[in-house]
Amino acid sequence: MNHRGKTLCMLLLCALLLSGCTAPPAEVQQQRPQVSLSALQYEIENIAVDFSNMWYFQQIEEQTGVHVDFDEVKDPEWVSSVSLAFARGNQPDLILRGSLDIEEYGVSRHLLLPLDKYIAEGYLPHYAALLEGSGLESQLTASDGHMYQLGFLISQGVNTNGHFFLNRKWLEALDLPVPQTVDELTDTLRRFKEDDPNGNGLRDEIPMEFTFDDNITGVYNLFSFFGLPLNEDYVYLDSEGRVAFAPEDPAFVRTAEWLNQMYREGLMDVDFISQGSNIWAAKVNEGNVGLFSYWRLQNTALAPEVADMYQIMVPVHTAGAAACLPRNMDIIEFGAAVTADCRDPEAAMRWLDAQFETENMLISQNGALGDTLIRRDDGRYEVSYVPKDNELYRTVPVICGQFFAPADYYASVYVPAAHRQEKSAYCRLYEEAGVLEAVSHKYLTTVAPKTSLEDARLAGLKARLKAVVDAALVTMVTQGVTEDSAAQLRQQLQEAGSEEYRNIYQALYDRWQGDQR
Repeated sequence: MNHRGKTLCMLLLCALLLSGCTAPPAEVQQQRPQVSLSALQYEIENIAVDFSNMWYFQQIEEQTGVHVDFDEVKDPEWVSSVSLAFARGNQPDLILRGSLDIEEYGVSRHLLLPLDKYIAEGYLPHYAALLEGSGLESQLTASDGHMYQLGFLISQGVNTNGHFFLNRKWLEALDLPVPQTVDELTDTLRRFKEDDPNGNGLRDEIPMEFTFDDNITGVYNLFSFFGLPLNEDYVYLDSEGRVAFAPEDPAFVRTAEWLNQMYREGLMDVDFISQGSNIWAAKVNEGNVGLFSYWRLQNTALAPEVADMYQIMVPVHTAGAAACLPRNMDIIEFGAAVTADCRDPEAAMRWLDAQFETENMLISQNGALGDTLIRRDDGRYEVSYVPKDNELYRTVPVICGQFFAPADYYASVYVPAAHRQEKSAYCRLYEEAGVLEAVSHKYLTTVAPKTSLEDARLAGLKARLKAVVDAALVTMVTQGVTEDSAAQLRQQLQEAGSEEYRNIYQALYDRWQGDQR
């Protein structure tokens, strides 16, 4: 859909909301014959939820005349429970949340109903309008061209996982500008180590604090300084739109050389190799760190008084390279599917679609209107307070329910909490600075569909390649980089299957691109 079409769709949704056009009133719906359906319902492991007696679903039942009996399954047993449900030939009418192998159960075994027919025929009007306005239909389209699932999406414009935060108080104490290049950052870190910015007379400052192999608090983000968008799957799309394998890029070795310099000079915590996020957070909360990367500052593991010490830093760059962080994107999760044995598909569609009506959808996440959720004078909704100890799950399903909110639509009907707005502001800053990969690697790793054989093979190769990358990175950072060690890394990666790994991703991406034409 073009931009004009998306805008019109969003305006239509807003008009429906503001005019009070919501789900049909309960008294009208109750005139329909009562229908009973069964559902296999995903449940978070450490939270007790009673879906069958939940206030929210009682309201949906009143609106639609559809009663649902929930078979609740905790996260660790979810995949096996789904498999058993289909194996015994006594499928529930609905599969709700969790995850589902659409290619296996929909395309190959024909155990799911294609929902595109029902969408086209108007059985899911609320959901259809949201989906059309998102432009993300391709993520839900299976390899045979049908849609066997309803998506789950909470879009908040998040375009990357980790942002860099620099100690503002230390910059002010030492009268330092915010660095813009790798050389300037290196000098800043040296000043943090040597010039006692915390003013206690000791050299106890930690210039850089990171974990190891991730894109939130890990050193993987530091490779962006040298133009390499290193992510946890190691593949990305280069400037020519071809799949590249990051550890074989020369920038990988150049970054490792710089990290070794940081290690030798004592400018980064030597425990980064082994410490997890809990230890990392404890150290940052001591208020004695110069630079780290994190999701955001507010409403995180950081103490408020510590978070207040830091400011956002745009990724620096080395000479001859532009900074390039991995780009995040809206990834649609599995929301719901209707099985081929469903006793009343039209009733199932009616029950599901009622949950995508704007007010119902926001209540499902945030609680009852007039209590935890309020409607402002401008027509948008906002949270008045967040109950403690997961109390919301007693009345509404939160992330275990149905939700599909593209970014523009979500912003038009909902006022995010302050910490959400903080993250969005950082993302806008990085977008404007041009420091994100042009095309997200998520198209390779998440969007382009894989066969079960491809998925299994990629998982096996990734495990082997990760072992090589982890070992090489530890050695290079702690012991230095030589021509021999760089050559040995390339050889070990090839022996571990880097070429096959890249080729599989290239093949599935090309296939997916062909399906979009």
